[in-house]
Amino acid sequence: MAEPGLPHASPILSIDEEKERIRQRMREDRDYLRTLDGIREKFSKALTAEYVYEKIALQKQRGIKAIPTGIDWWDEWAGPFRRANLYCFAGYQGTGKTSFLVNLTWPMAQRGVRIWNVCMELTAEETFEVVAEHVLGKTGLDEADFTAAYATIQPTGYRFFEPERDKGWKETLEIICDTVRRDKIDVVIIDNFSYLTTSGRDSYEVERMVAKALKGLSQELEIPILAIAHLRKPDRDDTEPGPTAHSVLGSGAITQVASDTFILHHPLTGNEEQSRHPVGYVLSGKPRWTMGGKRYVHYAGFRRSFTPSTVADYERQFPVKTNNRRMR
Repeated sequence: MAEPGLPHASPILSIDEEKERIRQRMREDRDYLRTLDGIREKFSKALTAEYVYEKIALQKQRGIKAIPTGIDWWDEWAGPFRRANLYCFAGYQGTGKTSFLVNLTWPMAQRGVRIWNVCMELTAEETFEVVAEHVLGKTGLDEADFTAAYATIQPTGYRFFEPERDKGWKETLEIICDTVRRDKIDVVIIDNFSYLTTSGRDSYEVERMVAKALKGLSQELEIPILAIAHLRKPDRDDTEPGPTAHSVLGSGAITQVASDTFILHHPLTGNEEQSRHPVGYVLSGKPRWTMGGKRYVHYAGFRRSFTPSTVADYERQFPVKTNNRRMR
């Protein structure tokens, strides 16, 4: 029987057959791009409605659609990831942004979607460990766990990145663009945007150029790109203002080109043993294709796993302090 929750999956297909069906669809996607290039040659840059209609008809004929994660609560709220769009995922340090993107993309990789996790904060083996912990539902992996995780991840469409510390932002950006084109990557994770745009001078201008290049790459290949960003560090370590899309660190270039900016926030506890509350929220801060709003999520750090939660669960973490007079 096919995996539950997979879109358009026939109940008579095996898991392997379903994966091969999706790989075939991805190959057809590439044929679609080549056909589209031929259509473009017939028209001026000032496109008529005829071109747009031909493109829509071609997409319908080839079955070109947005890419769902396969996670019901996310796809119902934020929708599947639209092609030719860039999305920004932002949050304060320690809120679980990297784990969150692994959660969203792992089910896609299991279906044969080719995911490339370009993590510049971690080595390839460290990123593998984060993914492995999510896949196995545990932390503190031993040798047998790494072997089991390898056997699970290798047959999927998940790909890793090895940062090269001596590369500047231009070289790294070229490597990313060239690899995505050559290896026919379907979804790209940039973790994180600040690492990619690190520059000795005029960092704001670099951010604008990189954001524009990533958006251009998503439109050229008609793939979604998911970029992680940091929020501005608060003045004090023990407090954090309620974050918005305007809180993203830097020039704001990444949020300007993004179709949506999702803010992941888990409030501080003030407890050294558990720095953040398990129940937080995801805020759709700049919706272009959806209604936006907020969804509450529970982060089980020991399993690197996010599940839907409620506002009641969120508020339960902040009990009202008893008045001193009543305590006497």
